[in-house]
Amino acid sequence: MILKNIENILAKVNEPIANTGKRIAGLLLIMMTSIVLLQVFYRYLLGSPLTWTDELSSYLMIYMTYLCLPLIYLTDQNIAMTFLVEKIKGKRISHLVMFFVHIFALLTIVVWIYFGWVFFLKGNVMANSLPFKMYYIYLVPPLLFCITLLQVMQKIISELNNFINYQKIN
Repeated sequence: MILKNIENILAKVNEPIANTGKRIAGLLLIMMTSIVLLQVFYRYLLGSPLTWTDELSSYLMIYMTYLCLPLIYLTDQNIAMTFLVEKIKGKRISHLVMFFVHIFALLTIVVWIYFGWVFFLKGNVMANSLPFKMYYIYLVPPLLFCITLLQVMQKIISELNNFINYQKIN
């Protein structure tokens, strides 16, 4: 019961975070598309390409990717090799396997956060064609991976709860 309560609390926190990230990423996609179309217009119709559009659209794509990560993880839409999970689906052991998969994901994300933070601390250089320091780009992976940890914790608790309280459905 305690695990289910913790899972429900995390779900109440995680779902709005994931949906907000999705909405912001959608706006960034619109911005990125507009910037690319602007670049096409300037390059091919006016014959004078803009120097900053490629770099900015790349940074927007980085932000979009990491903003969608919590939703992708929460809804199990991430890339996965499911051949083992499909074979044991519906069995109690599947919850234990998924528990360890999520533990491995947690450890991987912690490593990403650590090295992302180290990289962020070295971001005292200016962007090539934009008037800001790279801190703003390098901060994205560790910050949004920290947010994704909440989704991972929800999945870990859910699988542990499902394993402990397993009821075979006929």
